[in-house]
Amino acid sequence: MTENFFIPEKLTVNGGRPAQGHVKISGAKNSILGLMAASLLTDEPVILNNVPYITDVLEMGQIMQDIGVDVSFNPRERRLRLHAAKIGKNVISHQAANFRASYYLWGSLLARFKRTGEYNNLQVCLPGGCSFGGKRPTDFHEELIKNVFGAHVAVESKDNDKYSYLSFTLPSAEPDDLCPVYTTAKPSHGATFHWLLSVAGSNQLKMMYNASLEPEVSNLINMLQNMGLGLMGNERTGLIYDGKNTGLLHGIEFSVIPDRLEAATYALLTLSTRGEVQLEGINFEHCSPWIGQLTRMFDKGIYFSPDLTKLNLDFRNRKKFDGFIMQMSPFPGFETDLQQIWTPVLAQAQTSSVISDMIWPGRYAHLAELAKFGLEFDYHQFDVVSGQQASAKNLYVNIHPSSLHSGEAKGTDLRGTMSVILAAATAEGKSVVNEPSFALRGYPDLLENMQKLGINITASANGREIPALPGIK
Repeated sequence: MTENFFIPEKLTVNGGRPAQGHVKISGAKNSILGLMAASLLTDEPVILNNVPYITDVLEMGQIMQDIGVDVSFNPRERRLRLHAAKIGKNVISHQAANFRASYYLWGSLLARFKRTGEYNNLQVCLPGGCSFGGKRPTDFHEELIKNVFGAHVAVESKDNDKYSYLSFTLPSAEPDDLCPVYTTAKPSHGATFHWLLSVAGSNQLKMMYNASLEPEVSNLINMLQNMGLGLMGNERTGLIYDGKNTGLLHGIEFSVIPDRLEAATYALLTLSTRGEVQLEGINFEHCSPWIGQLTRMFDKGIYFSPDLTKLNLDFRNRKKFDGFIMQMSPFPGFETDLQQIWTPVLAQAQTSSVISDMIWPGRYAHLAELAKFGLEFDYHQFDVVSGQQASAKNLYVNIHPSSLHSGEAKGTDLRGTMSVILAAATAEGKSVVNEPSFALRGYPDLLENMQKLGINITASANGREIPALPGIK
């Protein structure tokens, strides 16, 4: 399969129908880009299985092609082959501005250059992605590069170029006075991934404090360990690199874990539309936060297979439920990625609910769009000061019982757009979702899956295409 990836200008949803059927869960969006970046740490082929067919994979693959990596992909078989036999370019182009996780390439390329000597510097376009109300900083990723490599970091603007570039220059010899410990003020999925990829280029003992607990971190750790990197501990105990790697790692065939957030989205779609759906190929431990909440809300209608790979949800005759308080927190707490998708569900509760989010307090653009479907809410942002005098923001949303109706809205960010689509599927009548491209970044075969579940959703003929990657021969 080599067709281009089509992104429509708008989606039309005739809502009010219960979701019914089954969905096979894809590989994790929040895992795949880090695993792709890990392929730069070897000059041998890397084959990844259970790869999600999303725009991030295509755009990351195109960036990797641009620097000399042999990339081929079979979306139907969910199989991706990467072979970085040689890197022919030390500039990551403005394509990186399309998605934030392109910074995984910074550390993996610099680590590779330390081993191969192909280059001693790297220029990278500052990454994009969902902004959540403002520019998301990359300062702690720049500090990570300084901490691991002792690299010099500078900001450059190219003539006639609207993008800013960071320039990383490796020292001629690895400094022996670098602090062995790297940390962030709060657990960060991206920073943990980036640290794991970067330390492959260090000759010194390295440790990470406050590492992310998310399952995708374990996925990358397992891959790097199997490629030969001396990692000890795990994301629950702190991460340690033994400093003994002296060359490139080995090639590998490896599988992406199931996407717990995709599974949760279809589960909440089932709940919101009073449907009956089977989710296939999930990991119950990874899904425990949202499955646990559903079991607290309902004493029946939730069943799982003996091998814990299938979850059956039957909400056709679900009872009325009360609102509740959700404090978003790092895994295994309530996932900040899901608070937007919970919002139209909580609007159907008998009493008000509260969502509190200190992880990404800028996640509120979707609220104005959901108001077009009848969502009643109010929200506030507070300054929070901890006992250690560290200041932060807190998003505090009150969601009131609401009568959802059809409407027209637009996508805001990845999960916010999906919350709008979920509201459109729930409300009776014809709704329109403009600018749905964000949702297609994280939900493989989204329209096909929704249609299989009986949701009447169609795409406009107008839109744009993302070029396909070469097919696996």
